[in-house]
Amino acid sequence: MIRTLRQSLVRHLPTAAAALCGVLLSAGVLLAGRPAAAQGQGPVERAAALVNEEVISMSDLMNRLQMALSSSGLPDTPETRQRLLPQVLRLLIDEVLQIQEARRLEIRVTEQDIDRALENLAQQNRLSLGEFQRLLDASGVPVASLRQQLLASVAWSRLVQRRIRPTVSVSDDEVQAQLERIKANAGKPEYLVSEIFLAVDDDANEAEVSRLADRLVEQIAGGANFGAVARQFSQSAGAFTGGDLGWLQQGQLEQALDTAVQQLQPGQFSRPIRGVNGYHILWLRDQRAVAAGNPADIQVAVGQLVLPADPANPAAGLEAARQIAQEAASCDALSAAAQRIPGAQQGQAALTRLGDLPPEISSIVGALGVGTPTQPFLTDRGIMILMVCDRVVPEGSIPPADQVRDAIAGERIEMLQRRYLRDLRRDATIEYRL
Repeated sequence: MIRTLRQSLVRHLPTAAAALCGVLLSAGVLLAGRPAAAQGQGPVERAAALVNEEVISMSDLMNRLQMALSSSGLPDTPETRQRLLPQVLRLLIDEVLQIQEARRLEIRVTEQDIDRALENLAQQNRLSLGEFQRLLDASGVPVASLRQQLLASVAWSRLVQRRIRPTVSVSDDEVQAQLERIKANAGKPEYLVSEIFLAVDDDANEAEVSRLADRLVEQIAGGANFGAVARQFSQSAGAFTGGDLGWLQQGQLEQALDTAVQQLQPGQFSRPIRGVNGYHILWLRDQRAVAAGNPADIQVAVGQLVLPADPANPAAGLEAARQIAQEAASCDALSAAAQRIPGAQQGQAALTRLGDLPPEISSIVGALGVGTPTQPFLTDRGIMILMVCDRVVPEGSIPPADQVRDAIAGERIEMLQRRYLRDLRRDATIEYRL
């Protein structure tokens, strides 16, 4: 199905969060505060960064780095710490901005909200709350740091619910178009994918982000848990769920990512891929045919175009056929091409079950959407191009319209919240002290 059919819109809301020094919970409302040291309760601590004059302390940064290392399984070495430190600080800065914006909008988060989030996190790890807290202590991760991370997570999710979700609408035409697309793709592969996304907002940090992406891939290849790495470092909305993108069909991702997914085998992950907004690391968790039920029960009407081949120079005919395949987007277009080319033949078979077609034909056309041609191939009849002219999917194989509507809205919400955070970052005054 499409990207968010596996979960409700709430799970699409961003949950990547972080420690924020000096944010207090009082009467259930986020209030601005100051570090304890600045209130005369201890020695002044060195700042790692100032975000709109709000401090991220070195202890904040080191605690978050320790949490990232412990939960992701990355090796705790001086080299790893040095490489990860800039990205951890960047995440902290983003999360400070999220908290500040939530505070400005008077988003309410109570201690009970954070308690529930902590219990949910323990359950996701199949641990009791006590066991989870003992595991954190053994890993050297302060529970207070994790609670601050969850504070930002809950606050930002509620902000997106309030500010962005009401602005998103999905028309009936969009839903119908998506349903038609799913029908056209029935029987083709779809992919269960997770991602780690590292944003590149300006040329200045391109090299740094690229190096981090390479480093994360090295560590995942060495045994680090992909989902845990995604939770700590990914900047996509699904980071808190381990980077889960759900089931994706061909064409849902931007072209470079779509191509990379199709080249993976289940269980494999990609090298860093430069996308429009940053670097992506993709993990193909599983693969299946689109639509429920037996794909062999799908009916297809197959059209074919056969061009004469010159035995002395078959390559010349193949090049002309490739041009036709590149331009043709329907069986009518194939028919028109046949009329232009002397000796060409075009025909269309009646609707037939995929399971009743010869295996060599079924394997080719089963992966085609309606109006998508095969690449030309040589046969004893000449150069052939096949195309699915029509496809009938068994009843019950298509998701309900409301589920599709929610999925489209979820993707739109994710895009808008990413832009929101980008704008906060651009408008902020950020001073680095490292």
